[in-house]
Amino acid sequence: MFSTGKTLPKKLYIIGILVIFVCVYAQYFVKLGQITGYLVVYGIPILVVSLMFGKEMLQRAAKNVKTASQLGLGLFGAFTTLSIFLSIIALMILLQFNPQTLDLLSKPNPVLDVPPNVAWIMIAVSLLVVGPAEEYIFRGFMYGGLLNITKGKHWLPMAVASSFLFAAVHAYYAITYEAASVVPFITIITFSIAMSITYYWSGGNLLVPALIHGLYDATGFLGVATTTEIGLYARGALIFVGVLFAAVLLLRKILINPKKYSSETGPNPVPPLA
Repeated sequence: MFSTGKTLPKKLYIIGILVIFVCVYAQYFVKLGQITGYLVVYGIPILVVSLMFGKEMLQRAAKNVKTASQLGLGLFGAFTTLSIFLSIIALMILLQFNPQTLDLLSKPNPVLDVPPNVAWIMIAVSLLVVGPAEEYIFRGFMYGGLLNITKGKHWLPMAVASSFLFAAVHAYYAITYEAASVVPFITIITFSIAMSITYYWSGGNLLVPALIHGLYDATGFLGVATTTEIGLYARGALIFVGVLFAAVLLLRKILINPKKYSSETGPNPVPPLA
C-alpha cells in the first residue's frame, strides 16, 4: 500500500490539482513580476499541497537514495533516448503536413529568453527552486497522491496520466511552437514518466528526481550564460551519464541472478537490478 497512514481524500486531491492549474495559468492572464510569479506559480501550490499531503511526501523524500539515484539516472537516459527517437518520427510526420515545422521549432524558448547575467542566476534557481518545487508538486502530490488514493494500483498508467497533466502546465510551448509543440511535449512527457517511475520504484524518493530535474533545466540556462555549444555539451554529458546507467542496469538485470537482490524497505517493490 502506497501510504504511511490515512488515505488522501479524493475531494482534497481534486482541489489540490485545481489550485495547481489555476496558479500556473494565472501568469497567462495576469501580469506578474518575477518574484511574484514564483510565489504564485510555486509558492501557493506548495503551501496548499503541503497542508493536504506534505507529511506523506516528506516522510518519503529521502528514501532509498542509492536506489533512486541508479534508477533515476538510468530511466532518465533510457526515456531521453526514447524521446529523441519519438521526436524524430513526430518531426517527419509534421513536415509532411507543414513544411514550416522547422521554422516553428527554431523559435527561441521563452523560458530561456533572459540576459546572460540573469541566466547565471537562473542556473541556481533551477537547482534550488524549480527542480525541487516541480518534483514536490507534480511527482510528490500529483502522482504520489494518485498512488495514495489507489493504494499503488495501476501505478504505470497513473504515471503516464500524471505526466500528461505535467505537460499540460507547460502551455507556453503550445503558444510558442503551435502544431510543432508536439516535439517538445514528447520530451516533457517522457521525462516526467521517467521521474514518476523513479519515484514509485524508490518508494517515494523526491531528492533524486529534483536534482536530475534541476540539472536538466540548468543546462539550458548554461547555454544562455555562456554559449549554445557549452549548454548542449553539458546536457549531452548528462544524457550520456544517464544512458550509461541505463546500460549498466540492463546488464545487471540480464546477467546477475535477480534472486540475489532483495527489495529495500518500502511500500513498493524495488527492482532487483538496484
